[in-house]
Amino acid sequence: MTRREQLVRAALLLLVLGVVVALVVVDRRRGDDLPEGVDPAAPTPRPTFTVDTREPSAGATTDAGGRTPGRGGTRKPGRTPRTEAPEEVPTPPPDIEAIACRKLQESVDVRVVSFNTHRSFGGIATVAQEIRSLEPDVVLLQEVDRFHGRTGGIDQVAYFADALGMQGTFSPNVVQGSGQYGTAILSRFDILDSGRFPLPNAAGGEPRGLQWAGLEIGGQEVRVYNTHLQNKLVGLRESQGRYVAGILAGEEAPTILGGDMNATANTPTVGPLLAHLVDAWPLAGSGPEGTGPNGSRIDFVMASPTLTPQRAQVLRSSVSDHARVFVDYVVPASTDCPTRTRKG
Repeated sequence: MTRREQLVRAALLLLVLGVVVALVVVDRRRGDDLPEGVDPAAPTPRPTFTVDTREPSAGATTDAGGRTPGRGGTRKPGRTPRTEAPEEVPTPPPDIEAIACRKLQESVDVRVVSFNTHRSFGGIATVAQEIRSLEPDVVLLQEVDRFHGRTGGIDQVAYFADALGMQGTFSPNVVQGSGQYGTAILSRFDILDSGRFPLPNAAGGEPRGLQWAGLEIGGQEVRVYNTHLQNKLVGLRESQGRYVAGILAGEEAPTILGGDMNATANTPTVGPLLAHLVDAWPLAGSGPEGTGPNGSRIDFVMASPTLTPQRAQVLRSSVSDHARVFVDYVVPASTDCPTRTRKG
């Protein structure tokens, strides 16, 4: 059983228990409108009649309850002492699991930011503030250092995660001694799993990778990808684009891809990606669109057709040669709910 299934089942169990408790409370409060002196917790008296078959003693005749019979010597029928009926727990309605699941699986608004930080040479605190000002839910960072001498040996991923109050995962593309250089994914949602696909490389090229993370969003796993493609060798960059597209083609979960593609939308590098995902900018972008050092739109956020972009914007950075890109998505409710009818 996957962690996602465990989380959903645990949530459903808590909801079912909550419904049962609520019904019990309501049932106990039904006696609030009874006359004064009547115990609302007492079970409703049921008429009973029993025949006492025991023989009376030679002395005073008594009934089954030990009381002297009334005048005329006629013995009243014995009465059985009232006993407390076992309290009945209300039965939850049929299909409670499916009803609770549908309530849980509501659509979620998610803001995704992609940002090439330029290794935070302009000041890591400023970079963190520029990210924080966008109030993101998911952040895709490129050009990130960990323990690298050129940036003071700081674990930049840990710094950003702490400064933004997010979970973080790092994907190293270049390792030099104890220093690492690569990409990072930060998330307000739980990171279920993460990993890296090494991208094709060639002589003169720098090692690059496709980072991924599975995020728990709205009761389902959303697969988020982050990459930084080759900047100088055009043929190699195009090969990397096709490789990434091949991975996306086999993806079944809702998918988001962002990063620095070092190429524009109408190129053989980005074209294969758009065969599987939808570029958010033409649908929801507003304002200036240039993201790279030369003013071209080379930084992207794209997603599965099922994820609806509501807004997209590009904001210049005071410390990086790339602009910040954010897209607001609506992640639809999961349809993975139980359909079985509860028995009994």
